[in-house]
Amino acid sequence: MLIEEKFTIKSPIRESWDFLLNPETIGPCIPGCERMVASSDKEYECVIAAKVGPIAVRFKLKTVIDEIQPYTLIRTVGEGKEIRNLGSFKQKTSIHLNELSKDETEVSYRSEVSVVGRLSTFGDRVLRHKASEIGKEFADKVNREISIQDKDLPHPSTEIREVSLISRIVNFFRKIWWRFT
Repeated sequence: MLIEEKFTIKSPIRESWDFLLNPETIGPCIPGCERMVASSDKEYECVIAAKVGPIAVRFKLKTVIDEIQPYTLIRTVGEGKEIRNLGSFKQKTSIHLNELSKDETEVSYRSEVSVVGRLSTFGDRVLRHKASEIGKEFADKVNREISIQDKDLPHPSTEIREVSLISRIVNFFRKIWWRFT
């Protein structure tokens, strides 16, 4: 199944990039995400709950960043298995960022997803509709969270910053500081 979506973030491209690669900021924006942790600079593990038709599922996922071109492209590969063994999936995703203006970034993504097991019995149409709902909810949450951060946090420098453990720690403490001020 092929899923393609795009949305606009009201944030500069560099801030959008940092936001999307930080598990502390992006995790809460993923609908149904119960937990997200970075097991390395390019590997993420999470648990996501969802309801597809009459079936409630919880997936344990592992996503690896396969390729990065700073501020323009993120390619990932991942796989997940439903915790009660109701199905599994594999995905390949390309995320493109495009600077529309100094304060606006377009995010487009294309995911190739294959689903097997009981979930696949719902068919392409139901799964595609569910993916579209999740995509819209995700875009709305990203815009809401990034606008809150944008109002309360200083803007990052214009230098290209590596996505590293240090930058994740700094972003984590910024987020904590923002919540208590």
